[in-house]
Amino acid sequence: MKDTKIDITLPSRSLVTNKGDAGKVLVIGSDIGMAGASYFSAEAAYRCGAGLVEISSHPENRMVFQTLIPEAIFSDWSTAKINADAIVLGVGLGRSDFASRLTERVLTLKKAFTVVDADALNIMAENKDLLNLLSPDTVVTPHIKEMSRLTGLEVEYILENPEKVALEFSKKYNTNVVLKNKVTYVALADGDIYENREGSSALSKGGSGDILTGVIASLVAQGVKVKEAIVYGVYIHSLAGRVAGEKLGERRVLARDILNELTLQ
Repeated sequence: MKDTKIDITLPSRSLVTNKGDAGKVLVIGSDIGMAGASYFSAEAAYRCGAGLVEISSHPENRMVFQTLIPEAIFSDWSTAKINADAIVLGVGLGRSDFASRLTERVLTLKKAFTVVDADALNIMAENKDLLNLLSPDTVVTPHIKEMSRLTGLEVEYILENPEKVALEFSKKYNTNVVLKNKVTYVALADGDIYENREGSSALSKGGSGDILTGVIASLVAQGVKVKEAIVYGVYIHSLAGRVAGEKLGERRVLARDILNELTLQ
């Protein structure tokens, strides 16, 4: 990490801690055929200590989720209440008109800290007015191509100037940014910038980014300060990928292997 050392203390748990004390994460995403995205996010949130996770998705995905992750609550995204300590928005969401309206609704309501990723980013890239709904209580987690769509900048320019691009976006929209690449830059709404060099090619698999959203949301839901949750979340996610790569070989790692290496004490 860069510039300022950041320490994190996870909330302590007593013998009488219950699921309500450990925070609730709401994952909003996964159109038909994209259930894996919300699954990875939800599983990561649970693995990192959230007490309760709800997946709000297309109703046809109900049986998939109740099989993959029976610990999670399932709700139809057309009728679900936006009620949680932290929200994940966009994983596998698709780019339909309904998805666009849902993205706008969640960002407008500002019910909880929100991790904005994947298709929610693509929707915002197509409707730049939605970017004005971002705030210090949101974090966007684009990879390089997604950041190109959000900013209109060429991929090559972003690769050459990742720190600058992340900082300028964060300042313009008063929000937090995780610009994902081998070296990931974390630009925060308070003006601080961090870099994470723990990444590896083991993370370059479908589902990896979805896991990161669940990690960050889980930490915030448990009471970790937003700044610490984002920076530490990026770090433990990349560390889990590195450990999985060392055990299995970086080419062989699947997203589920990254989940198995998530470790918090």
